[in-house]
Amino acid sequence: MKKVKTVISIIWFLFVSFSSPLWIGCIYMNITGHGKGYAYDMSSEADIAVLFGVVLLLLWLVAILPVTISLCKKGYYKNKLLVYLPFLVFLVFFAVGICILGWNEFIKLFGYGYPI
Repeated sequence: MKKVKTVISIIWFLFVSFSSPLWIGCIYMNITGHGKGYAYDMSSEADIAVLFGVVLLLLWLVAILPVTISLCKKGYYKNKLLVYLPFLVFLVFFAVGICILGWNEFIKLFGYGYPI
């Protein structure tokens, strides 16, 4: 049963790591009040977008932190140097997610490339 739990944890960790670039970009857009895009004036809806961004941030943290801590603990008990392995895997899958999303599309989530 422990092996099944570990496999499910690894699959979930890889999925969240892979989807994190889009997720973080959407969180940033909402927290800065641009939930519908940078060319759209949200005026009164900006408060709701910020609240939605905070909720998305909390959901992302709930999705990634427990499994990361669990995998770091498992790595620490195997070998003390393996504690850094989940962070390295996260960075690699985050970069793969950016490559699939495209650098230009990823950076547009943060407002670059749009006229002010």
